[in-house]
Amino acid sequence: MKLNKATLSEQIYTIIRNDILNQVIPQGEKLTLKNLQERFSVSSTPIREALTRLSEEGLVNYYSNIGVTVINLKRNDVEELYQFIGDMDALAIFYASEHPDQDELIEKLDRIIKRSMEIHEKETLTTEEIGEWTELSDRFHLVFYDYCGNSRLTTAAAKQRSQLTIVSNMYQADLAVQKEIEKEHTNIYHAYLNKNYEEAVKQMKAHLRQSLKYALHYIELQ
Repeated sequence: MKLNKATLSEQIYTIIRNDILNQVIPQGEKLTLKNLQERFSVSSTPIREALTRLSEEGLVNYYSNIGVTVINLKRNDVEELYQFIGDMDALAIFYASEHPDQDELIEKLDRIIKRSMEIHEKETLTTEEIGEWTELSDRFHLVFYDYCGNSRLTTAAAKQRSQLTIVSNMYQADLAVQKEIEKEHTNIYHAYLNKNYEEAVKQMKAHLRQSLKYALHYIELQ
């Protein structure tokens, strides 16, 4: 695979990250420098840099006697992950509610909701439309972090959401699940729009609990 030498590490990181999130590289798989060097036709330095970033993001683990291995999320890990994300999303909503530019925040949420609904006006979706819907779904949550004014919360959530994406990609291609998620997002949006922030938090946590059920269902099918 030919890469732009000016950004080797960045490109390798992005490619491996996407492969992990979409389970092209499955959970628990060992990543060796030799295999990655053969794949990308580069020296070990940019690969090590990319793997370090993936480790910092929580997508791979370094083991002294094994090397680098993709994380392997068990049932308990997934349960903890969704509970923790729910708590962080709740904090993000409360913090974002204090941001001075509420009109801009609400406008972004509104655009996301409307575009998601437009996509679902079709009976079936293309791969590109599924990808767009998934990005919109993620964006809905991230808007609150954009306006929460707390960099530590945003950084902590980013790491957890990377792990969550591995699991959510398993069920977010299901049209019926998408529509349920869309309804839940709409409920959160309306509560926030009406400045009922406690209700928005309640709805967000309920949304994550339901998403956990989807996740566990798909994990059990593997």
